[in-house]
Amino acid sequence: MNTILLGHIALAVTFLGITLFFRAKQPQNINSFYGYRTHVSMKNAEIWKEANAFSSDLFVKFSFIFIIFETISYLLIGGINSFYISATFLTIISIAVIPLTEIHIRKKFDKNGRAKN
Repeated sequence: MNTILLGHIALAVTFLGITLFFRAKQPQNINSFYGYRTHVSMKNAEIWKEANAFSSDLFVKFSFIFIIFETISYLLIGGINSFYISATFLTIISIAVIPLTEIHIRKKFDKNGRAKN
């Protein structure tokens, strides 16, 4: 089997596996080890739970988008360039989770950490 194809498969399976694991095993308590950790998300337990639930759901959705993108990239471009393009896309969507989650929690909670009505 083609080495590039194996790399694509490994990248997709790894990313999807990690996102599904963190969706299933969300941290219950605020901690500095794992979970969605920003200044705002660590303000209180309610925000922590919402931020981790939202970001993990977003990561799962992005995983499937990534797999589609990666497949198209491999079929249309092929070779090592398709792997580099896919890895770049993965980096971009992974970083995008941060502002999207921050926007979401700022819509749901005020600056003092209380839920908006």
